Amino acid sequence: MKAEPHRQSESTSELLFGESIQLLEQNGEWSRVRSACDDYEGYVEASAFEVTDSAATHWVSTRATPVFEHPDIKSHVALRLMFGSELTVSETNVEEKFLQLTGGGYVWSDHCLEKHILLQASMVEIAQSNYWHTPYKWGGRSTDGCDCSGLVQMLAMARGVNLPRDSIDQENALTINVDFERRAAEDLVFWPGHVGILQSPEVLWHATAHTLRCCVEPLQVVIQRAGQPSSIKRIS
Repeated sequence: MKAEPHRQSESTSELLFGESIQLLEQNGEWSRVRSACDDYEGYVEASAFEVTDSAATHWVSTRATPVFEHPDIKSHVALRLMFGSELTVSETNVEEKFLQLTGGGYVWSDHCLEKHILLQASMVEIAQSNYWHTPYKWGGRSTDGCDCSGLVQMLAMARGVNLPRDSIDQENALTINVDFERRAAEDLVFWPGHVGILQSPEVLWHATAHTLRCCVEPLQVVIQRAGQPSSIKRIS
């Protein structure tokens, strides 16, 4: 998703495969759209989306999964879908291992969950399984590249919590404030323009431009570099 309708424009966010959008304006080869998951607006190439009446039935619950041309792991891989991608499945249990997609192709059934099913893991565990060493990418939300707020948004989404896209809006949206001395694992730590999630009271999990990757760091090391947090919030 771009700030302006051309490829050299700044990336502001990322739409994952299968996510719904609202078309706001057509501008030649580019369209201004609004993301259904967080109301974020920006420009995408018109060739990147299509109109469909089919609602998503499943989502990709592992770091990434290939879309095979046939229900055979040796067949051509047409796409590689990231964690959180939404799928419309037309047939389940194809040869007991694959899901057939409405638009064509097959995905491994164990890599997906039905849309209403959440991961039975903590947000930190989800981060460790899917985002470990993911490159830092401004505007990114995927396991191929994400920024700090994109990471936190996706971790919360996998647990059924919808957060805004940007860190400042996430900070304002969360109403449970936590005293620094009472911080705990899974709390979100905010600085101006940055957010991370506590793996433990002393360790922060975050996507950082300092190392250009998702990583864990001692919280005090981050504080020495970035200053005191503006707030610590708890997701109820």
